[in-house]
Amino acid sequence: MIGSSVSGNLPRTQELIAKTRAYDRAKLSDEELEAAYVEATKRVIEGQAKAGLSHVNDGLLKWQDLLRPFSQGLGGVEVGPMARWFNNNTFYKVPLVKGPITYKGPVTEGLGYRRLLPKGATLKAVLPAPYTFAVLATDCHYGDASKLQAAYAEALNQEARHLEKLGYGYIQLSDPALVYVTTKPTKKELKAYGKVLEVATSGLKAKTCLQTFFGDAGDILPEALAYPVSDLGVDLYETAPETLKGLKLKGGLSLGLIDARNSTIEDAGEITTAAKQILKTVNPKDLYVSTNCDADFLTWEKAEEKIGVLARVAENLRGGA
Repeated sequence: MIGSSVSGNLPRTQELIAKTRAYDRAKLSDEELEAAYVEATKRVIEGQAKAGLSHVNDGLLKWQDLLRPFSQGLGGVEVGPMARWFNNNTFYKVPLVKGPITYKGPVTEGLGYRRLLPKGATLKAVLPAPYTFAVLATDCHYGDASKLQAAYAEALNQEARHLEKLGYGYIQLSDPALVYVTTKPTKKELKAYGKVLEVATSGLKAKTCLQTFFGDAGDILPEALAYPVSDLGVDLYETAPETLKGLKLKGGLSLGLIDARNSTIEDAGEITTAAKQILKTVNPKDLYVSTNCDADFLTWEKAEEKIGVLARVAENLRGGA
């Protein structure tokens, strides 16, 4: 199959931004803020559905950052100080691991709008992968990175199973730290990471994708080809297409063809040509075209335009052009 989706969260609309600021100044009630979130979520879902994306998420508009729901929702973890999100002008709160990580119940459910998602599309969940969570957290308990990854993977698996029961058919594990230049693992750590991902994906019937971005995916090859995930995601604005030449994939490939860190709108024809060049030497079981990373670096209006390009590329690759 040839699928299409946004690789992560979507930007808040200007209306929602204004409402959240008013709420922070005590000029808006809880009920009015919730109504604003619902309205904005409907808009970003409609934007994906109208464009014809095969995999749709609810935008993750309530998420303050990728890690925050797990910092707040897992036992043994607290919300720590603010830190820069890789080499972007955005920030996240550092998870502080103060004790054994335990799963206390659904972590993301109260932050999502499953009821608003369309029935025709595959529902996509986005969760922080074990390596990225462990690298970006401050460990005050385990004293061993592999133990921290394994403990978090257990909790992550329970959250993924919960989301699967809610109807999510595709679960993305976002792992930018796995390829980012200053956080990427050693070859030994790369090999060991497969065992951690076995824990994270154990028992899942939903498809899974290890989505990398902010770095060169060539640095995790060939080890990542053996990971127990359905698909491998690559940021093509950080990874040279030649890196993928002749890869022996056991599953699918998610190509980050649309740049979510740049407001320039791509040409669908040029992107289609680039994708076809890659596919001349790679034969993935499934192919997905996506943004290269989360889209919240853009305005909603720009993100919506890029979603349209993304959908046209997918259609072209299916034989429309």
